[in-house]
Amino acid sequence: MSLDFDPSILGSEFDRATEGPVSADDLIAFAKALGETSPRYTQPGPDLVAHPTYCVRFKGQKFFPDNLPESLKTRMSFDAGKDLELGAPIRPGDTITVRSTLHEIYEKTGRSGSMVFVVVRFTLANQRGELLAKVDNRLMYRPEAAS
Repeated sequence: MSLDFDPSILGSEFDRATEGPVSADDLIAFAKALGETSPRYTQPGPDLVAHPTYCVRFKGQKFFPDNLPESLKTRMSFDAGKDLELGAPIRPGDTITVRSTLHEIYEKTGRSGSMVFVVVRFTLANQRGELLAKVDNRLMYRPEAAS
């Protein structure tokens, strides 16, 4: 699979979306669905904050930029993991703005052959401009089988 692409597409914002306000009920339901028992995540009140993994539920309107390399646009991919960098906690009443950027494209060779990874970064901020999280979504593409 060719990795020919214009490196200037990396880091450019390709989508922005806003969601919210976040409700206490949503934060509590999410934490309880995970089996969380800490009152910090499961009890209403002034100390309630979102479970750290709550940030992965936010995405923009578009998952990929229009200028994704042509060789990847029609390919099937699968989730190859997420990396989280947490900032301020998400709280009830927060309105979340999600900025989407194409963060990285790279090739690796593993035991089963060549793979291309695309990393889309979602940067989350609240209505006060505080960084809440950076979520790097890694997708893996396999080359087409030879016919």
